[in-house]
Amino acid sequence: MDSSARQKDSLAERLERIDRRVVYLLIALALSLPIIFGWKLPPAEMETADSFFRVVDELQPQQGKIVLIASDWGPGTQAENKPQTMIAMEHLMRKRIPFALISITPYAAPFLESMPRDIKEKLEAETPGETWNYGTDWINFGYRPGLIIMIQGLAKASDLHEVLKTDVSGTPLADLSIMDGVHTIRDISMLMEFTGLVSAFNYWVQFFQADGYRPPFVHGCTSITIPEAYIYYVSKQIVGLYEGVAGAAWYETLLTKKYPGRESGTALKINTSLAVAHVVIIALMILGNIGFLVRRGDS
Repeated sequence: MDSSARQKDSLAERLERIDRRVVYLLIALALSLPIIFGWKLPPAEMETADSFFRVVDELQPQQGKIVLIASDWGPGTQAENKPQTMIAMEHLMRKRIPFALISITPYAAPFLESMPRDIKEKLEAETPGETWNYGTDWINFGYRPGLIIMIQGLAKASDLHEVLKTDVSGTPLADLSIMDGVHTIRDISMLMEFTGLVSAFNYWVQFFQADGYRPPFVHGCTSITIPEAYIYYVSKQIVGLYEGVAGAAWYETLLTKKYPGRESGTALKINTSLAVAHVVIIALMILGNIGFLVRRGDS
């Protein structure tokens, strides 16, 4: 075998057998650089997120009505569920629609405290002179144990003040103006539920309803649970759906169109980093197959 043939064979072998450390490094760079430098690619348009945005945008503030946000996720799925929750929460706060936070998983507790306060700081920096306040614009019920029993208790309650009693810090609900006039499930104008757990989503779908009333239900899921969630969207048991972080990225694009001066959140950045990582993976697969084909052609 002459030197040119040996060089060709060596190159083909290197393409076919790229060191895994190089692969890990390229993927790490592909994921981190878009977030570090704030690169943003236009997300794909998603009908499910369009529906989610439309039903939230059509909501109007009403005395004695709140939106209930069930954040049933923790650190394991925060890369998708946190941007989903925050972008929906921001939309509500911009529209001055009061909401309550609750969770059936204990891992969500720190996020229930930090997310609305982060959005409050962002909005107040963007719109000097306007303020958003705890107890008026949002309330945190915190983690509530009991799963199905707790959800049924909320749905069937004749007075939520008696069932929930206090917020997460122990303040009686009667002392918080946001709860004035809010007593039963009929005073909840919408349910938003975000999770990576199919079981948690199913609990709310099945049990958060009362005789003759079920609030409009929108949902944010992780990418791996999209097939299970989409069934409920097609059957109209939910009226809006975030399909993973891609759905949140499209929703964020719609929100920016409505409020042109807003500062972008993390959904678009995360979605961009995933897109770049996918391109890198595809490129590596192509290089590996080129090496394989070259070596097979020379054999």
